Amino acid sequence: MTEIVAGLGLGDRLVAVDTSSRALHGMGGKPDVGYVRMLGAEGVLSQKPDLVVVSSEAGPAAVLEQIRGAGVEVVVVDAGRSLENVDGKISQVAAAVGRPEKGAGMQAEFRGQLEKLNAAVAAIGKKPSVVFLHARGGNNLMAAGSGTAAHAMVEACGGTNAGAGFEGYKPLSAEAFAAMKPDFVLVSESVLGTDAELLQSVPGLAQTPAARNGRILRVEDAAFLGFGPRSASAARLVASRFAQP
Repeated sequence: MTEIVAGLGLGDRLVAVDTSSRALHGMGGKPDVGYVRMLGAEGVLSQKPDLVVVSSEAGPAAVLEQIRGAGVEVVVVDAGRSLENVDGKISQVAAAVGRPEKGAGMQAEFRGQLEKLNAAVAAIGKKPSVVFLHARGGNNLMAAGSGTAAHAMVEACGGTNAGAGFEGYKPLSAEAFAAMKPDFVLVSESVLGTDAELLQSVPGLAQTPAARNGRILRVEDAAFLGFGPRSASAARLVASRFAQP
């Protein structure tokens, strides 16, 4: 949501953002109203907004009702963990902030990136097996299973999620990692350290085909996992690597 509003030329009108948005360019100095699923009405209302734009993952629901009850308009946009949903997100946000024409231009640009992604995926031969690593609390490494944004993006890039057999995020043992035999390992920017440090700290990673062939790829969380304006472009870069022999 934050990227779309900023892309519509209204970045200077954003009086506050959620915690995850502060990593975006130009947003680090904005007041932080908290984690998107654990918002507080007092913190949001203290910024005196005219409009609150949130994804359908935001909450708690009672807090959003409190904000509405204070006379502030709240627009909830379907989070939609699919690149096909991004076009609709842009349209909804653009309408909410009164920039439909600017939104149409952003939609056209996104569709162009989606076409390039589809061409990159078509160039992939055999679908590669992929493990996606994310850091949760204190750099605790977790692999992405089904039902996650990472799972959806791996598939959108033309890969197969090696962790599809479990739900959500979970740590992997050395044996589990080795058994998956991933052709690629995608690493979230939230994971600290160099690739060399990663190979030393993650049991079993060094023994995978991905590590032996130098196929550990870093991705930006907001672009790759946010299903926003830059997600198709981020996916295309990964798909292009998948297509390389």
